[in-house]
Amino acid sequence: MAAQAAQTLMCPEAEANLSEFVAHAQAVLAAGAEASPALLNALASSTNEMAARPCRWQNADETAAGNTAADLLGRPAFKQALLLIANEVTRWSWAPAQRSAEEHEGLRAKVGALRAVELLCGSLLLVAPPTPPVLDFARRLVLSQTLEALSGRLVDARAELDFLSDQAAAAAAAGGAGPFVHADASSLLLPLVASVGAPAVLTRGCLMLAVRVSNAAPQPQRRQPAAASAAAPEPSAPAQPAGAAAGGSGGASDSATEEGAAAYACYAQELAAALRASAVVEHTCIALASVLRLWDAIGPEAIEEHPGADPAFFRALSAHLDKTVSNVTSTFPALHAATEVGLSAGLRSVAALGPAAFYSSVAHGVAVLSALDGETSYGLDPAVLAGFTRVFWVEVAERLESGSSAGVRRSQDFRCVGPLMNLAASLAGKGFILWDPAAASGVFPPFAVLPLAMRVARVGVQAADEAAGRTEVVAAAALRAAQQGTGPCRVLLDWTMAPVLAVFALQAASSAMRAGTGPEGSACLGEEWWLLAAALTPHLRAPAAGFPGVSLPSHYGKHILAELPSVTLAPAPLPHTLPPAPPLGLESALAGGVLPCLERLFRRAAASLRESRPDSSEVEALLALNARYDDVSAWLAPVLAWGDARQAAALVRTVGKGFEATAAADNITPDDTVCGEAVLAIASHFLTAGRLWLEGLAASRDRGPGSAGPLAQRAGPGGGGAGAHSPAERQLLEMLAAAAATWLPPMCRLLWARLDAGAMLSSPLITCLCWQPVLARVDATHGAPTRLSAVVAAGPAAAGASAGASASGAGWGTALTDPVRLVRVALRMVDGDGAGPVGDPKKVLYLRYLAQACCTVAAALPEEVAGRGRAGPAWETSKLRALAAELRTHGHAAAAEAAEALPAQLVRWAHGSGPRGGRGGARASAASGAQALAARFGAWFPGLEAAAALLPASPAAARACLGGCSNPACANLEGDSDAALPLRACAVCGGAASYCSRECQTAHWRSGHREACRVRGGS
Repeated sequence: MAAQAAQTLMCPEAEANLSEFVAHAQAVLAAGAEASPALLNALASSTNEMAARPCRWQNADETAAGNTAADLLGRPAFKQALLLIANEVTRWSWAPAQRSAEEHEGLRAKVGALRAVELLCGSLLLVAPPTPPVLDFARRLVLSQTLEALSGRLVDARAELDFLSDQAAAAAAAGGAGPFVHADASSLLLPLVASVGAPAVLTRGCLMLAVRVSNAAPQPQRRQPAAASAAAPEPSAPAQPAGAAAGGSGGASDSATEEGAAAYACYAQELAAALRASAVVEHTCIALASVLRLWDAIGPEAIEEHPGADPAFFRALSAHLDKTVSNVTSTFPALHAATEVGLSAGLRSVAALGPAAFYSSVAHGVAVLSALDGETSYGLDPAVLAGFTRVFWVEVAERLESGSSAGVRRSQDFRCVGPLMNLAASLAGKGFILWDPAAASGVFPPFAVLPLAMRVARVGVQAADEAAGRTEVVAAAALRAAQQGTGPCRVLLDWTMAPVLAVFALQAASSAMRAGTGPEGSACLGEEWWLLAAALTPHLRAPAAGFPGVSLPSHYGKHILAELPSVTLAPAPLPHTLPPAPPLGLESALAGGVLPCLERLFRRAAASLRESRPDSSEVEALLALNARYDDVSAWLAPVLAWGDARQAAALVRTVGKGFEATAAADNITPDDTVCGEAVLAIASHFLTAGRLWLEGLAASRDRGPGSAGPLAQRAGPGGGGAGAHSPAERQLLEMLAAAAATWLPPMCRLLWARLDAGAMLSSPLITCLCWQPVLARVDATHGAPTRLSAVVAAGPAAAGASAGASASGAGWGTALTDPVRLVRVALRMVDGDGAGPVGDPKKVLYLRYLAQACCTVAAALPEEVAGRGRAGPAWETSKLRALAAELRTHGHAAAAEAAEALPAQLVRWAHGSGPRGGRGGARASAASGAQALAARFGAWFPGLEAAAALLPASPAAARACLGGCSNPACANLEGDSDAALPLRACAVCGGAASYCSRECQTAHWRSGHREACRVRGGS
């Protein structure tokens, strides 16, 4: 406790203020309802000064502010005085009537004291942590039926406001409202208007305390909470949590935890009962409507009508109206928070807004939205529109007076973004429902939800585009133009707020579409939705100021990009082909620019890694998108299959460059939330799923009616005719082959680098393992000019630089370096106990690919596998036998037979024997054994040859469809798209090669283009 007290912000001045408040409260309690106006005004003054402190404390030090509030609510004298005075002042009722000046003054003092006490209770609960003294205070306040009493005072205030509105309207009809503001009745206006917002502060404080308690710690098993008392207990009476009496057994910490959980359970139930019984939120919003009606009756026109009117009065009334609207509407986000955290079912159920609250939320947002974009207000009541719009213009004036376009930044100052965020939350449909649907449908028709959400999104995107890079001078000029009515008001939404607003509005639009409020029978978000989503990518680095706990990039990836239509590439059972038409909504997404949007994210993420900024916003968005899908290929494959071929190729090239940057970095680990993980995970998952789809596609065509076999229907860009494959399948095959040619080399280098550093990357291991067999069979079929054994001997530098290579370039063996080591590492992961680098659902597939890799590598590199020049074979025979046993256990007899044949072959190779035991030279023995293995591939792995037949003959042929810079090692990440890079053709070879820069041309010339260029050029 001493450490906590040391962190409080109580100073001598605050202590004196505290003592003054306690003394005034005791004096008022002694006088009761007969307290004099002077005494009530003194109480209001000391209470208002005390109520202003928590906000100042929070601005100085949030943690210390919470400690200070908890310390105050733990002081018996202050706590008792505050509870008793709250119980007293909320019971003073009144009715509208003609009063004398003295009566007006007395009522004015009572209303002022009531407002001050409400603000003090609410401001302390808003900053205090959920400690036992704070929770005890809140429970006492709720159980004393404070909220129910406040609803009664709101009814009184509404009646008084309506009475004054009628008087003002009568005065205006008789010749102008100016004389009314000089009447004694006008002295009640300011405290009445301010008093309407104070109950909202207290309600919000009670709700946010419940949210903080729910988030503070996991809750243990709860005892049955006691029901809320129907009668208001004496506030000073001790309050005992339900179940606390039984907490004498067990350890002290367990007992305290259970008592705290029981106290929270009681508080949640008691608060829910009080909110339901009082309907305080509804009463607050109804009273707010009366405030707006009064403002409409005595607006600024009264100054012009009556020259003697005091402008200061109207400024004060405008400020009170602004504060009241802000306080009331700030309750809606608190209710929204109550629906998202693990609160009790009772509290979640009372978070639904009634008709008046729903109307206030929507009307406030619509009024601000109409002021921002100049479009329809949907027939909003003129008095409500005028009142909310007047508050809107207060911010314009304050920012101009402050000399800063940003103005003073406090949560209640977001007069534009706050109402629009509340509106978006109200429209978001399932998962964000804040209202009773039956009540809401009478206020706002469901068919208007989607267009309204899109309006908010358009305003957010437009404001973000206008605010990005805007100077203070330009912003001030825009504010003046808005004030004069000659320019848009979107200047009030700056770069820190507009993108967040747009993201939430787009999420609301998608929720409305899923809820059936869009076009009948449609699940398509539409081209405009995706255009707006794509337009937000340049703004992901905007700081989400004023939105604690909101990560703009993460929210964008999780809720916007995750709306991409998906297609599962390889479901069980095989075979599988793409659907004949793109999934619903994909054409709109592609027309809206989702492919360039995705490429920009990858491009900026790769650039941030190269610039040693692995925590960039684009990386965070990609990680959020990746985490949303179990299968990355489900969203990446459709855009590559049905998207524009040039844009799809640019995306593949950009991901390859990101991979090169990842492989070159030294500080990337698989557990870091950085670019390396995002690019690695997305590329690995896509290639792994693509390999399985490749096998399924080959099987489906081989089994089709009238099929002449997969070899007769090659769809690979280097393998002949298209056969029966659809255009989308052909394009996806091209992109998949190009991705394998572009991504696998850096992935393999990254794998070896991490293994050498003592780290295991399971994703690239599995990806390389599954692609090795099919690529080896392509090389075997086409007689690749560069043998795998040569690549192993020469290392990675051999790729693309082999002397005498054919025009098609080096074989696929250059994509996966050191396949013998790859298999050796993979075999180490196979144990009899079932352990492995992947979970059980994928284990069988991993084992099958490993068996294929063992056989294909042994057939392609028999001498290396046999261990020529070493003490023994490259692989442990015990691991191979364990692999065979695992495969047989899972029902894969053919693959198990292949794995069982390898240990015997390794033994024969070790003794220089042929496939059947005949003696011969080591080289001849290895060659004959390899041929024997290859001859049995068709029986062991029936789909392998068919899958290999779908791929181009070489990586160079696969990369040909990508276009772009001819330098395979190009790392140019300038601009937003690889397709936008300007290319210059090689002048010697007649344009067969093009380059994005002089550096790329020089590098390609030195790595092998010199010879090819001279051949083509005839020199």
